[in-house]
Amino acid sequence: MKKRSNLAKVYLLYATLLIWLGMSCATFTKVAPAADITGTWKTGFETSEGTLEVFLHIQKSPEGTLAATIDAPGMDAYDIPLVISFDNGIVHYEIESVGVSFDGKLIDPSTIEGTSSRVGGDSISAIYKRVR
Repeated sequence: MKKRSNLAKVYLLYATLLIWLGMSCATFTKVAPAADITGTWKTGFETSEGTLEVFLHIQKSPEGTLAATIDAPGMDAYDIPLVISFDNGIVHYEIESVGVSFDGKLIDPSTIEGTSSRVGGDSISAIYKRVR
């Protein structure tokens, strides 16, 4: 009889420990909210004529898909459509009409860092900052 009561105490202690660990994990584990990259972002590219400012405008449709355009006011270029994707903090876009792509990462809610490339051409670092 004494063996059974000791075994019951061990099971009770074990169950208590599991419950305590479960509550501790639930308390300390936080799920990060999904990142939102919609808005206007700005970067600048150094050229022989100075800095070329570029604005990236990202919107989300009611269905949840992303749509984006890009402006380069210094080149008098506005509302250039692009194909954009965002998954697990990774941003990718392509401007098919001119063969330009960008691959980057959302560093924090206001910064995207990456590389812009031209087909058959150079690659250049780009840091986009959220404007709004």
